[in-house]
Amino acid sequence: MSCSVLHHVEVCVKDNRFLHLLTKGFGFAPFAHRITSASTKLALRSGTSVFVVVKRNSEENNQHGQNGTEITKDVMNGCSNGYTNGTTELACESIYPRSSWLQSEREHWTVFCCEKTSRHIRDSVFNVALTVKDIDTVTERVKSHGGRVIKEPTEISDAEGRVRYSVVSSCLGNIVHTLIDKKHYKGTFLPGFESIEKHDEISIVLESITNLFKKDSRTNTNGGCELLSKDNLKTQTPDFMVANCLKSPNSLNIPRSTFIDHVTYVCEIGKSSEILSWYEKCFGMKRFKTNKDESENEGFVLRENIGLRLKAMEYWRCAETFLAAPDANNEDKSLKLVIAEPLPGVSTSHVQAFLKAHGGPGIQHIGLHTPTMVATVDFMAKNGVIFRKAPPVYYEEGIKLEEIQDAGHSEEVDLFKELGILLDTEADAFSEDGDKQNNKSYLMQVFTGPLFDEDTFFLEVIQRKGAKGFGAGNIVALAKSIIIHNQKMNG
Repeated sequence: MSCSVLHHVEVCVKDNRFLHLLTKGFGFAPFAHRITSASTKLALRSGTSVFVVVKRNSEENNQHGQNGTEITKDVMNGCSNGYTNGTTELACESIYPRSSWLQSEREHWTVFCCEKTSRHIRDSVFNVALTVKDIDTVTERVKSHGGRVIKEPTEISDAEGRVRYSVVSSCLGNIVHTLIDKKHYKGTFLPGFESIEKHDEISIVLESITNLFKKDSRTNTNGGCELLSKDNLKTQTPDFMVANCLKSPNSLNIPRSTFIDHVTYVCEIGKSSEILSWYEKCFGMKRFKTNKDESENEGFVLRENIGLRLKAMEYWRCAETFLAAPDANNEDKSLKLVIAEPLPGVSTSHVQAFLKAHGGPGIQHIGLHTPTMVATVDFMAKNGVIFRKAPPVYYEEGIKLEEIQDAGHSEEVDLFKELGILLDTEADAFSEDGDKQNNKSYLMQVFTGPLFDEDTFFLEVIQRKGAKGFGAGNIVALAKSIIIHNQKMNG
């Protein structure tokens, strides 16, 4: 069980393709699931990285509770008008219902990336769940700074203990935070989720869940969802086949990610400072420099056709307020959030493209840390993950060849090129002795292509070799790789 302040990240999808990628491509293993009238959820992990993939159950399911109580479309739509909190106008015109439906015991943990209708519009990564020391205090603090309480603080328990939690909106787009206090809980994940422990259970449950993730989800007459039995599964041919190598969360003898390194938000022009201020006031997070040349007021700015401003914040290791990271190790107990803001006058930037495709601000990408970069990326590529590739000139003399060689990867240049791995040793604000070149600190990273129908989310695989922050070359490589991808897609 992870002790990171980041408990899990939730992804709302329309079908099972993202599940396919997480299990077969990225090596994540399912370990808990939950099915209610409103939604089907599957929790998957790799190391301490945890994703919860959620899908609305069919509209027929959503119209009735367990006792047949009608839930009107207005309640399911349940979204309020946009509002202002004194610092920034929150783009949440229609986000979550303030109704007895979400407060019911059957719908603990139920939250969607819904927009202006009750139906799923686009896939989105929307919920950054955080471990919190005092649910009531933090929830009230969020409320006092303009956030909306989607789910009031409540307690849920099972045989493994009790958990207190709430759900609040953030100050940015459709992003929400499930706030969790589980210091009195010893279970695998959360109360209300059924754990998947035995090897043979994983395949059965995964195939059952992914059948429910089909567009024509099976239903029963009581308005709930029918879990397929082992016998029924023999007659089914799901459109997602379980990865043959999938066994259990701890038995995969393959390279994998170990924790979530960072989460990157995209905001609208001029909003990054307000977002930083909101997260500091609500959660005690602090700004940190992504590069030694970063301006305190302006952030790290990349002009010309990149058109990008970056600022970052962190809930720092061993902090004593607001969030909680009990017994976490040095690698995964901090939470890093990066804010990517478009610059005025650059309409072709990748962040502007995200805002258009996503319908507003939101989570653009998540960085997964790995201790074995080449082996991990090679495994993922062989199992269907498509990575963006830098142009061949990137690996030539005068560009990056010398850096790659100086970092000790001379024999892997061709492999880096084949896999799309980027390397950066540019000095940044977090070199331990201030001299990164002498310290040989560097990062390796690679970026996937879009993982949803719209270009609204991708994953990054990153390995840090002494580097503590984000080097300028990394950021440039990210922006340029996306621009190159978009140019190829547009012919």
